[in-house]
Amino acid sequence: MKHPAVRFLLTAVSHARGRLRGVARAVTATRRARVISAAAVGVVLTGAAAPVVLAELNSLPDDAAFRVHDTVVTAAELEQRMTVLEALYGIRQPAGGEKLEQFRRDAAKAAAVSLVLDRAAAERRIDVSKKAARDALTTMIEDRYGARGRARFIDLLSRVGASESDVLDEIRRQRRIEQLFTQVTEKAVSGVTDAVVRRHYADHPGDMLTQEQRQVRNIVVADKAGAQRLLRQIRAGASFTALARKHSLDDSTRNNGGNLGRITQTMLDDAYATAAFATPAGGTFGPVRTEHGWNVGQIVTFTKPRGLKLAEIQDELRESLRANAATKAWRTWLTAQLRAADVEYADEYQPSDPYAPPGPATSGQPAAKPPPRSGEEPPR
Repeated sequence: MKHPAVRFLLTAVSHARGRLRGVARAVTATRRARVISAAAVGVVLTGAAAPVVLAELNSLPDDAAFRVHDTVVTAAELEQRMTVLEALYGIRQPAGGEKLEQFRRDAAKAAAVSLVLDRAAAERRIDVSKKAARDALTTMIEDRYGARGRARFIDLLSRVGASESDVLDEIRRQRRIEQLFTQVTEKAVSGVTDAVVRRHYADHPGDMLTQEQRQVRNIVVADKAGAQRLLRQIRAGASFTALARKHSLDDSTRNNGGNLGRITQTMLDDAYATAAFATPAGGTFGPVRTEHGWNVGQIVTFTKPRGLKLAEIQDELRESLRANAATKAWRTWLTAQLRAADVEYADEYQPSDPYAPPGPATSGQPAAKPPPRSGEEPPR
């Protein structure tokens, strides 16, 4: 199955501030005159060196990952940020090589984007109370570990080296970004009227269809040879459901004979979807490798797409158009914010396009799953 993009790109890093401040000193009028005279000569003699001196004074510190406005984030602070996200979402850095290098660049850009968003939220006086963050954390712990999961959460914090305060700060940050997103996109969303929905429906008849649905059974095993063996047995007449109950590694479907329910192509891993939706009803396919193992599938039945009336899809279409309008408005606004922030990265953290907003799933906006089209069912 497809997985959502990493949510760490919604957040910010760093509480440290690095500032370059000028120092003013009182001098006598005579002394000031002598200094000005000397400076006038210096402009002629050393003017070419001035940009070099200024560049040195304003360059990133050796331990910096990046700077946004007057805030410097060190490599150590960025690393700690990733530690907090591991505690919240299980996000882990790759072991090494090019993947680790790309991860660090992505993490730095995500952190820089979030600092820009933090500043924008503060300018709009958007805040989230500590109590609201603590209530949200309690819900997250219960959802993940159950009613008695706090001890497990504390153990996780100790293992990854994060504090509960770090996690609460992260939750408050995310809630502020959600409110900021709503404010920035409010005008664009309100522009999607019923008339806009009707016009879009009339202009895109080819899109106003249900997706094809297929009832699929699946068996997942550890190796290709095992999958091929099962496929031969099924094609020789063996019961697919019996073999699934005996051999499948998927705990969620093994006891019901591998039944995935009625699914659409977009719900599946790409390789698996290609095979499943090219197989006729009653047919089998595989072996197909996914991140969960080697799969053998069977198509029980399928439902072809059909045209939808406006009344059937109007509410979902309105929400979809509003989401698209919000995303466009947000990305336009965020691009302007990033350029104004003049973000500077250390070489090893430099992203390929520092001023472009991240992709749709990692753009600093609250994650939202689009509703299924009418007639679709979620996988069981």
